[in-house]
Amino acid sequence: MKNYEELVKEAIRKAREEAAAKAAENKVKRFEVGATYQTRSICDHDCIFTIKIIKRTEKTVTVEKQGKQSRCKIHLIDGKEVIFPYGQYSMCPVFDADDKAA
Repeated sequence: MKNYEELVKEAIRKAREEAAAKAAENKVKRFEVGATYQTRSICDHDCIFTIKIIKRTEKTVTVEKQGKQSRCKIHLIDGKEVIFPYGQYSMCPVFDADDKAA
């Protein structure tokens, strides 16, 4: 018969294995270096914002917008990486990894 400590260790190990398997199933959409991304303005459908990914780390990306470079923190929303290169405000443009320009 197993004691309490062994049962707890086994439960923790099993939970970690299940979490790793679930993470492997859910592939996160990621920003790619050198790719160009576009999104439309919430206010004006004809206004299209464009950025280019210059470099990235695990937590940030460096983007080029309007000829200037800036660094943005990467957020994870609905299984996709999301950035706010123009700042966070009520109607700001939001770029996610699905917004890759054709």
